[in-house]
Amino acid sequence: MDEDSDQGCSLSSVVDHFSIERMRKDDPRLREFLEIPEEEKQSSFSAYIQLISGSDELEIEDVSIWDQFQLSDEDFSRLRTIGLKGKLRVIGWGTLGYAPYKARTLIVAQHQIREAVDLAQPNGCDVIYYQVGDEWQRFPADVAVLKKRFRLSIDPANENRTNIWEEAYFGSTAGGGGGFTWEPAI
Repeated sequence: MDEDSDQGCSLSSVVDHFSIERMRKDDPRLREFLEIPEEEKQSSFSAYIQLISGSDELEIEDVSIWDQFQLSDEDFSRLRTIGLKGKLRVIGWGTLGYAPYKARTLIVAQHQIREAVDLAQPNGCDVIYYQVGDEWQRFPADVAVLKKRFRLSIDPANENRTNIWEEAYFGSTAGGGGGFTWEPAI
């Protein structure tokens, strides 16, 4: 046996190399990056709202923050239509592109998720995602969606935080670093 075999590989089997190639502007390999479908370019607004149980009515915890985070009376009415009850606490918002926004998403969570969740982004319309137990509901249910998604995941450094990422183009993301922060389980 040689010395390399007890490490599981030989030095001669490891090869690192690459080549740099000059590309022309009309190279067909660039097409997927240059020809972005219109729906992928849509501007969008998203807001992240924590629903705190306790009230038999739906109410906004702090109306000045609600307004500051670009949420409207119409947003509140739509959340009431779904049948949500409790106190709404706005915890964040984000945009891709510029106003006027072609798509608008409200994500309403009640508690920490058990595993990562992907929610499809709306295609040129408004949508509300809301948590019921460990499931997520979409309102309206039949809204047109894109392949792009919102990803909710448990923060690896803090199990009481849900990170929120919004997919932008070609899998790139915006956001993260914190979203919902939950009280530790007792």
